[in-house]
Amino acid sequence: MTDSFFSKEPPHLYLLFLSCLLLLLTVFVVYPNDLRLQSLFSACSNNGPSILGPVSTRPDFRVLIGIITTPWTFERRHLLRHVYSKSLWPAKNVTDYLDIRFVICNVTNNEEHISMLELEIMAYDDIIILNCTESTFFAKTHSYFTSLPDFFGRGRPYDYVMKTDDDTYLRLDALVASLRDKPRNDMYYGVEIPCNGTEFNFWIPAPFMTGLGYVLSWDLVEWMADSKVPVNLMLQPEDMMVGWWLQMGKKGKNRYNSFPMMYDIRGDDQEPNCFRHDLTTDTVAVHRLKENSRWATVLKYFNVTRGLIKLSKLHYIA
Repeated sequence: MTDSFFSKEPPHLYLLFLSCLLLLLTVFVVYPNDLRLQSLFSACSNNGPSILGPVSTRPDFRVLIGIITTPWTFERRHLLRHVYSKSLWPAKNVTDYLDIRFVICNVTNNEEHISMLELEIMAYDDIIILNCTESTFFAKTHSYFTSLPDFFGRGRPYDYVMKTDDDTYLRLDALVASLRDKPRNDMYYGVEIPCNGTEFNFWIPAPFMTGLGYVLSWDLVEWMADSKVPVNLMLQPEDMMVGWWLQMGKKGKNRYNSFPMMYDIRGDDQEPNCFRHDLTTDTVAVHRLKENSRWATVLKYFNVTRGLIKLSKLHYIA
């Protein structure tokens, strides 16, 4: 039977050969980047980061944004998901890769929070739960940074890692533009304290970037995970201590003060200073948005909300 097949029906072999050749040509033409087909599946992975925009090759600019939040602030996370959704932030460059995650400490002692968080995780899969206690004095920031190499793997899965708060609004396009020309090693970026004209009532061991939002290059995150320096220096608010850790370890030599593009919003009864002022068009991040009324003001100022709903109308039809 085998001899008869090859001798009497050679067209079958030709068809098989041509089919294989066509398949190989398709792979090399459509996926020329070292056959990195795994990039097609990265958006579907439960453990992998979410891609904003159709990326078919390894992105050349990767930022992990960790939003420090608490288990019970469900409404704020819901707001931020809308603010940072694809429809409100269309990626101008499909090789820009922003992974936005919410960071909280464990919630093993509250059944209500556990149930609500489980629903969020099933729906969005964008929450990192750390083994820590909810407090700025109990190693939450340290746990966040030091857990990332184990969670995402070594070998620079991201160029930069950002820590920010859930009362900070980030203009993502502006953030990407401000980081794109910065070094991707030994880099520490944010609003530096102390700054001129401001008095503080606590001891500052070293200049540091305020907690409204600061960025570390990935090599500093790996250093923080491996070094004993942070473990032995955890006595003050952690955003302050990050600056102290880097100074003690002789790290973060490429420092960039992003003021006035990142700042606290000025209240009606407050004077402007070196880290607080009115809204400006070149903003990268604005902080102290603890009330929804302030969020409404900021989103309107930056045209995030576009006046679709007219108060004079009884109904709005899309």
